[in-house]
Amino acid sequence: MVLNRRKFLTASSSAMALATVPHLLQAGMSQATEPENWSVRFQAALREKPWLSGFESAAQEQYKADAVITGHWPDALRGTLYRNGPAQHEVGGFRYQHCFDGDGMIHAYGLSSEGVAHQAKMIQTRKYQAEKLSGRAMYPTFGSIPPNPAAVTSPDVMNVANISVLPHHGKLMALWEAGSPWEIDPETLDSKGAYSFSDNTRGVPFSAHPRVEPDGTMWNFGYLSSANMLVLWHIDAKGKIVKMGKVSSDPMSMPHDFVVTDKHIVIMMPPFDYSHQERPTAFLNSHEWHSDQASRVLVVDKSDFSNFRWLELPSQRVFHYGNAWEDRNGVIYFDGARAKDPRIMTNGFRDVMQGIELTEHVTRHYQYRLDTKNWTISEQAIMDANVHSEFPVIDPRVSTQRYRRLVVMTSNHNSRLQPTPYPKNGQLNEVSCFDLESGKLVSYRYPDTQIPEEHLFVPKPNSALETDGWIIGTAHNWQTQSTLLNVFDIQAVDAGPIATATLPYAMPLGLHGKFV
Repeated sequence: MVLNRRKFLTASSSAMALATVPHLLQAGMSQATEPENWSVRFQAALREKPWLSGFESAAQEQYKADAVITGHWPDALRGTLYRNGPAQHEVGGFRYQHCFDGDGMIHAYGLSSEGVAHQAKMIQTRKYQAEKLSGRAMYPTFGSIPPNPAAVTSPDVMNVANISVLPHHGKLMALWEAGSPWEIDPETLDSKGAYSFSDNTRGVPFSAHPRVEPDGTMWNFGYLSSANMLVLWHIDAKGKIVKMGKVSSDPMSMPHDFVVTDKHIVIMMPPFDYSHQERPTAFLNSHEWHSDQASRVLVVDKSDFSNFRWLELPSQRVFHYGNAWEDRNGVIYFDGARAKDPRIMTNGFRDVMQGIELTEHVTRHYQYRLDTKNWTISEQAIMDANVHSEFPVIDPRVSTQRYRRLVVMTSNHNSRLQPTPYPKNGQLNEVSCFDLESGKLVSYRYPDTQIPEEHLFVPKPNSALETDGWIIGTAHNWQTQSTLLNVFDIQAVDAGPIATATLPYAMPLGLHGKFV
């Protein structure tokens, strides 16, 4: 079904948004979490496992410092790396029980001829400000419910703005999963409040991974769990809504990322099905994995949201995709980090919050082939079974187009290739460049005292080649309690960083970023 702006208003966007959290709308509900004090357990584990420091809360509400640079910083590498992620994991003695729950902190690494200047600030969401004033955790989050929670009257009341960032039409926005973008001043990083693309769509879910074409055209989705509905967004380069639509999905899952080509939107719905709970529970706990059921793949015509098809793949969960493109015969190719189940989210990211090593993050990179003429879909592994992958990114100039290079975070579990045993912390420990045409994977393994985060590809000025640029990315050094920003030559990733900017403090591990 396609909705113009007036029709979307009559559909009551606020009521639709509330459908994401129907079981959290009552005040004074009982605590639905385990009685043990996770904060005590985490601190005890931290003394034995210092790498857990990446999951501590930020010590300050804001940071500002110049980095110390070693190596040769490329003269042409200029701009700003914005990053986001959960940074307050405890409020008033209550430790969140999932690492996606913490309040967001926005970072800016300014790269100029004078060096690298870093600043970071806690995002002043309604939730963050209310809990800071009260001195306690008040609102449910993705994976936790604090004692005596307050009523949730809309998703933006519990919006933590902690997943990603979106620079678009002169704005900078911190993105969550189930609510509005949160506008940030790109210079000062001051929070401006919930952002609406129109009055008609205020509060409608806007996912954390919008897809932006080279000309600035943007596509996104949101999901309304209790309404069994996906919302589709089409926004132009100036931030104006072109059209919106909705697609019914029963059962409703929890999609996190998606892909677009020049003609289609593709959203995979894993069999991680939402079910309304009679008793209050965290949103994550309202889902059940069905390994015997197919993953459904929704294919939507970008020019007509009412024109769509459903296909099926074997049961699987893909957190993040790299890119997609469509050939002249209507065949769509896209890639993703494929897991057989959501165990890392349901178990691993809980365990680490109480000081337990992450369960093995078993993902393998796949390429998918979707034929829009015959309406068939197939999949094929494109990396070795020993290579676990996540956070695939591309040269942003080839978004929705045929592409060759993937920058991806990996870990190689082939013991014959490892100089030392795989780190006990279970984190991905390599930055890699993968050539989709040759199948060649080139990697740099980080020292075991460092935990790397998502890395990005930055093209060199005045070059149109995917093979000509840098890889930049941050890492948490738990031994020196510092955060690093590393620069790699994309043509020689395995040679290690050509330059490193070191901050005088350590920041909590984050999630996603963008380079401007």
